[in-house]
Amino acid sequence: MVSEHQIVALVEQLERKIGLLKDVYDDAKRRIRQLESQNNDLNNRLKEQQTQTKELQKKLDNSEKKVLKSKDFGIIVSTNLSETDTNAELKKQLDEYIRELERCIAHLSSLS
Repeated sequence: MVSEHQIVALVEQLERKIGLLKDVYDDAKRRIRQLESQNNDLNNRLKEQQTQTKELQKKLDNSEKKVLKSKDFGIIVSTNLSETDTNAELKKQLDEYIRELERCIAHLSSLS
């Protein structure tokens, strides 16, 4: 037969284990709340970034449309080149076009 002392020891041991289990449970609940909060924050940031991406894509599309709607670049270049006579002037004009293209590319890159 089990003595009263053994029963008390078993009950105390059970109470300790229940206390430990409750602590583990409380920690798990706290961690779940923390992760849910973090998940909500990340979802909100994702929505904001998706909205921003859509806006930037619209701006890029509009910029591309404006570029396509502008006058034919070939005609502009040939008209301007026919006005220059020497190779040095051609090289200078070509360098200016390259710088202008680089500025346009930098501008388009800043939109994305």
